[in-house]
Formats: sequence, C-alpha cells, structure tokens
Amino acid sequence: MPVPPPSRTDGRPSVSVVIPAHNESRIIARCLRAVLDQTDPVDEIIVVDNGSDDATAQIARGFAGVRVIHEPRAGVTYARTAGFNAAGSDVIARIDADSLVRRDWAACVRRAFARGDVDAVGGGAGIAELSPGGWCWFGWWYRGFRLWHQRSIGVRPMLYGFNSAMRRAAWNDARHLVAEGDEAVSDDVDVTIALLRTGHRLSFDPRIGVRARLFRSIDREKLERYYRTDGITLARHEFGRRSRWVAEQPRVGSLG
Repeated sequence: MPVPPPSRTDGRPSVSVVIPAHNESRIIARCLRAVLDQTDPVDEIIVVDNGSDDATAQIARGFAGVRVIHEPRAGVTYARTAGFNAAGSDVIARIDADSLVRRDWAACVRRAFARGDVDAVGGGAGIAELSPGGWCWFGWWYRGFRLWHQRSIGVRPMLYGFNSAMRRAAWNDARHLVAEGDEAVSDDVDVTIALLRTGHRLSFDPRIGVRARLFRSIDREKLERYYRTDGITLARHEFGRRSRWVAEQPRVGSLG
C-alpha cells in the first residue's frame, strides 16, 4: 500500500516524484539535487533501485527526504510499477535518473493539475548536451521530435518517462492494461495508450521543463529498435498505425 506524505494545507495537489534507477551512481546525486532545489518543493521523492550493484541506493539514501525502495526484477517496467504503486501523493511525476528538472518544475506540475481538466501531462525538454549551466535550450527540437513520433504511431499526446506526470487515481484505473517484464514493449507508448483507453484526459505542457540527454536516442540502431517496440506495443493494444489514440490538449504556453 502507498504511504501518503503529510497532507497539504493549501488545497493544491501533492506531488510524488518516482525515479527508476539501475546503476546510476555517477548521476543520481545530480538528479536528486535538482528535484530538492525547487521553488515549490515536492511532497515525496522515491528512488526505485532496480537491482543495482553499485552505490546508487546508498547515495540516494544520503539525501534527506528521499525514500529508496528495491525492485530486484530487472527492467524499467517493473521499476516503474513498483514506484508508482508506492507513491502516496495526488499526482505521480516520473523522471529518469539523468533528467535535470528546472527549479520551477514542481510548481508547473502543480499548476497543470490544479485546473482539474487534465489527468496526465507530458512535459517539455531542453537538450542537456547543448544547455550549459542551468539553461534549458533547444526545446523546439524536442517539440519537433514529439510531433514526428506522435504522427508516426497515431498516439497523442505522448507521455515520455523522462518527464511526465499523472494523477494517482488515473494510474490506478489504467495499470491493469500496462505490460510488465516485456522489454519488447515501448514503456512510454504502453502507458500513454493505457491512460487513453481508460478515458483519461492527457495534455502536453512545455513549461514543465527538464534537461534531458536526447541525442543519445537518435542513432540509427536505437531508432530502429524504437520503431520495432512501438509496433509491438500498438499491436498489443490491438490497433495498427493507421488507427489513432488522441486526447484533446488544453492550451498551454511554450518553453524556449
């Protein structure tokens, strides 16, 4: 059962951050420092140690306010589910261990869900390799990639694991449709379709910003693998590339 963080007194949604991590000792501290250094602090931080054999869990435990849970079964789908099921806040946000959130990231997450007209949100991204210091540059490149990917698979708005959030109630509704332990399935596409199939309202808000290592995902071998896993995931939900899973998106601002 999830352990709820202390109740908020301001009426705004509480936010849990889930970070799946496997052998991330080199970068987990940097990720956690960014999550802790928020203008509007989050309510809960959960690092899911996914069978690491390095110091990932030890480093994470060294940060006050960070809860480490262990998921020995290898694979991001297991780690994701363990973290989401353990989260106790109104909203579950998810980032990767190499995501660096902006200082206003949590404030933007709360603002997105405080309106009450959305159940899950995908955030924006700057290119870490081209964003020195605390800057978050080249968000336009990521938005272009999103448009291409969404059109190619007929699913929008996509929720990518390196920067997304959903209501805990939405996860509870959709999790029975989400695969576990199948590395041939695209985790991001699978979760997005599961939420759409269960009637939830999704949006994209580029103001919820992170710096992410996006260039590592665009070499030919990885793109071919993504294409295969996308196809397997679409088939798993019994629709082809000509079909569409689409949600209305509230109007939002833009990020760099």
